[in-house]
Amino acid sequence: MAIPRRVAAVCLAIGLAAASTPAWGDSHHVLRHKHRQAARQAAHLDARAHDVAAAVARARQALMRLDAQANAALAALQRASLAADRAREASDAAQQRLTTAQARTTAARTTLNDTAAGAYRQLAAGGSIATTLSLVASDDPRTFLDGLQVLDQVGKRQSDVIDELRLAEAAQLRTEHVAAAATTRADAAQRGATIAKQHADSLVAEQRRLVAREHRLLARTRVAAAAAHSVEQQLQHRIDVARAKAAAIRAAQARAAASGIGAVAGCNGKSVSGYGNGQLPVAALCALWGAPGMMLRSDASGSFNRMSQAYAAAFGVPICVTSSYRTYQRQVELYATMPAGYAAVPGTSNHGWALAVDLCGGVQVDGSPEHVWLLDHAAAYSWFHPAWALPGGPGPHEPWHWEFAG
Repeated sequence: MAIPRRVAAVCLAIGLAAASTPAWGDSHHVLRHKHRQAARQAAHLDARAHDVAAAVARARQALMRLDAQANAALAALQRASLAADRAREASDAAQQRLTTAQARTTAARTTLNDTAAGAYRQLAAGGSIATTLSLVASDDPRTFLDGLQVLDQVGKRQSDVIDELRLAEAAQLRTEHVAAAATTRADAAQRGATIAKQHADSLVAEQRRLVAREHRLLARTRVAAAAAHSVEQQLQHRIDVARAKAAAIRAAQARAAASGIGAVAGCNGKSVSGYGNGQLPVAALCALWGAPGMMLRSDASGSFNRMSQAYAAAFGVPICVTSSYRTYQRQVELYATMPAGYAAVPGTSNHGWALAVDLCGGVQVDGSPEHVWLLDHAAAYSWFHPAWALPGGPGPHEPWHWEFAG
């Protein structure tokens, strides 16, 4: 190659190299800029996720406090409802006694009126004076003495009738006061129950609002608070065991129902008011959906069944139940065999009023999805977890025990 051509080639190569250098520098700068921008965006998203996770944690804490308040309000409603029932029964009994007293007074007045009418007729016919004169004119001393005795008995009869009327009127007056007082107490108890229900309803509405907010927050972030891995594994193992036991319990209940053992006849939905604890008529109790052999009073059963259906929509199975209504005899047996504190004194258990259940299938495990679901949703169906059964509560820790407020 001639020297001029070689020089031209070298110059061209240098020129091309010089021309390409700025292009490479610009591309590298753009990539670095995009990388920094992506890093900032990732950091921003991480910060947002952290903020939302913190908001979820705060919402969960608020919801837990509200769960406890709703439980307390429903427990108060249950006590108020039972007190109102007892007060209304006392008022009805007082009214029955008043009706009896009024009938006694009416009967005494009728007798007195009949006696007065007889005395008037006697007077019109000459009365006792004429009778006495006729006796004096009698020549027979025995007739005279017998006639005086008859007059004396008539006088005593009139006095007895008047005394009976006075006693009946006094008894009626006392009974009227007792009935009025009983009615006043019943009305006051009913007002208390109404106020308690309004308070519980407002807390339940707020609870549902917080649940919805928590779900929205969780949907906006992939960050979720979790326990340590080992704790999580232990919890999952307990949940798996509980679910396996629930499957066995359901199978046993189904077999018992198929064989007719423990079967529950269709309930008539009648009131159980007036019956003693553990002595409720079985015909007035209603079966629980998906829990053969288990039964509660009609309103508690209906509400529980709706809750169980909502639970099944979330978990695929009905709520597992190990115990519901308990007869007085069954309460005596459990009180004699269970550890101290885990069975109520016979005749005082809410199981005996057909207002309580013991649950399984994971509900009995604190922190399980099933237990948390009930804490968040049970109040909407008037069911609650009593404060005494909570961890650190005044009674034995029983995550499986739930009650109906009424």
